[in-house]
Amino acid sequence: MPTDEIDDEALEAARKELRGEINAPMEFTFACSFDELPKNCERGKVVVIDDREIALFNIEGTIYAISNICPHEMSPILAAGALDCGARTIACPLHNWLFDIPTGQLITDHLIGASGSIPVYDVKLAEGEVWVREKSA
Repeated sequence: MPTDEIDDEALEAARKELRGEINAPMEFTFACSFDELPKNCERGKVVVIDDREIALFNIEGTIYAISNICPHEMSPILAAGALDCGARTIACPLHNWLFDIPTGQLITDHLIGASGSIPVYDVKLAEGEVWVREKSA
């Protein structure tokens, strides 16, 4: 294509993105090497990417990534919580708010009026490295 021609399709896609009509997926970002992760079901590992604390968990060979921030008191402590590998849950060590790791959904039923979830991230393993990105909507 000559350099003076305009790619109408690319131009329209850029316009839609600027208007917020499409969500461009975030690129994967390096989090850590696989060897840095705690062994199967021991505890989480915290990484900081773009001012976001992300907790990584190795559960039976599957790597999960969730926000490390408990929304109850905005405490950065979920990686240090009580990990239940069979149920794939993490309990905040402050007040036992329980979250489903694959979905980030709050599943504590004894808290009156509590609801919500925490962000979860896509994970990619490549050549012994762990990469994460925000899940697209």
